[in-house]
Amino acid sequence: RERLSGNEAVAYAMKQINPDVMGAYPITPSTEIPQYFSTYVDNGEVDTLFIAVESEHSAMSTCIGAEAAGCRAISATSSCGLCYMTEMLYVAASDRLPITLAVSCRALSGPININNDHSDSMGIRDAGWIQLYAENNQEAYDNFLQAMPIGEHPSVRLPVMICQDGFITSHALENIVLLDTEAAQVAVS
Repeated sequence: RERLSGNEAVAYAMKQINPDVMGAYPITPSTEIPQYFSTYVDNGEVDTLFIAVESEHSAMSTCIGAEAAGCRAISATSSCGLCYMTEMLYVAASDRLPITLAVSCRALSGPININNDHSDSMGIRDAGWIQLYAENNQEAYDNFLQAMPIGEHPSVRLPVMICQDGFITSHALENIVLLDTEAAQVAVS
């Protein structure tokens, strides 16, 4: 058992998958996901090309280009960042590109709101993405490991969004059981 936040657990699942490309732009409360993952990249623990971009729209565009070229691509976002990606979310789904996206759900701003809410993910529920929701940190970790093989399955070929509650599961520490990295890689291959 490990004691991790939901964001740490998702980043650890990303590490175990060792994807080819991550397009990333920070937005609260998902900022920690690419932050933790970039540490794995910097330490040489993964072979991922980490691309820090200028916006969430560009993060998803990076993932679309990578997947279209045959790479496994991931990203993370929340709230207005997910809204800013919306145009590209439809492109990813209509092109049947199995991108895996971590979403730490947060209310949309109006004028400013940083509370947990699913208005971001529910706002794009008809964009063609499979959406998996985690009740706790264990499910956030498990769902992320399951997302890639689900999306890549020949009978599916769709992008998958892993949603967790912003500031609740994303930042709260919980005991979770992590798979051995070799077992995790076999599961997602």
